[in-house]
Amino acid sequence: MDAEAKERLIDEFRACLNDFQPVCVVADAAQPVPDAQPSQEAPEDEPPVNLSLLFTELAVLRNEVRVQARQFKTALDEMRALTELLGEQNRHLTHDLERAREAQGATLRQAETQLLLELLDVRDRIAAAVGVSDAYRPGFLARFASKETQLAQGLSKGIALTLQRVDDLLAQRRVRALDVVGGRLDPHTMRAVGVKWRAQRAPGEVLSEVRRGYLRDNDLLRLAEVIVNKQEIEP
Repeated sequence: MDAEAKERLIDEFRACLNDFQPVCVVADAAQPVPDAQPSQEAPEDEPPVNLSLLFTELAVLRNEVRVQARQFKTALDEMRALTELLGEQNRHLTHDLERAREAQGATLRQAETQLLLELLDVRDRIAAAVGVSDAYRPGFLARFASKETQLAQGLSKGIALTLQRVDDLLAQRRVRALDVVGGRLDPHTMRAVGVKWRAQRAPGEVLSEVRRGYLRDNDLLRLAEVIVNKQEIEP
């Protein structure tokens, strides 16, 4: 830019500054300055609060709250007492039910024990019949009576099968025989009904069974009646 152009720009800027006149507004101190926002109208006058009536209403409300609180506490105490009563009755009922179950179980077990003892008596008779049948030996003349011999053999087999069936029923009821022959006399499971003397056997040893003893589970069902090795007259 040349010097002439610069001078022309400066003259124009100076002319603009001379044309600008700032306007100053002086407020009159006597006149009040208006608010920036229009003032709101003053609210209308409200009636005065009756403090006595307010306190009375508060007292009534407090009394009502107290009454309702006492009623709620009373109802809560009654519900708590009812709950305790129901719990106590439930405990008594449970105890009575357990006792009834125990009594019923004991009655059933006693009845079943009695039935098993009767079944053991029947087994003893069947076993005796099997022993007699096994000991039977047909004579010379029996060869000429083949039908009678076959009948006797059939009866023997039928009795043996019946004995096996009884033993199976006892096994299903967890009944098992005591193994006592050859052992020492045990007064808890055996009863000595006779004595014999065998010098080659130990004193107090069980020589034979007169009636077999049985256990049910681990409980004694029937005592075994045995013959014990004992010298009747001491030398």
